[in-house]
Amino acid sequence: MPCYLFTYHAFGSWMPDHPRGYVHRGQGVLLPDEHMAKCYRGNLKLAIIQFTPPIQRELIEGTLEACRCQQLRCHAIATDSTHAHILVSWRSDRSWQLARKQIRGNITRRLNSSVKRQHWFSKSPSRKRVRERSHFDHLMQRYLLKHSGWKWSESRGYYR
Repeated sequence: MPCYLFTYHAFGSWMPDHPRGYVHRGQGVLLPDEHMAKCYRGNLKLAIIQFTPPIQRELIEGTLEACRCQQLRCHAIATDSTHAHILVSWRSDRSWQLARKQIRGNITRRLNSSVKRQHWFSKSPSRKRVRERSHFDHLMQRYLLKHSGWKWSESRGYYR
């Protein structure tokens, strides 16, 4: 049974001057770069998005709806102002690419109808395959809990 942690970043939220560096497609994680950040900001044609607490709740609701419709099992969701992590698994033979795309599409439709029609996410959400129980437990018991926004899990429902 495939299990993945998908991460959807808010549009424009992770610039090259971020203290932890930034990711450039094909080059991996790069060191913080003030000059590149100015270039990126100068090229933005759309508003930078922040996931406020009400939007975080809509993200969670959209994810849960997507999982019900697509027969995915949502284990947990963690949000903050810049991104959302979604831990899901499924029993079908669908690809991780299709699962990730369908979740994103559902969340986007929900946010467009309930908040405002706009470009919500950065390109290419990240994904990490969860192959071992110890990794799954680490995500559930430590990593996802550290996020500052709204969270949801199978066992607890909504919480902060």
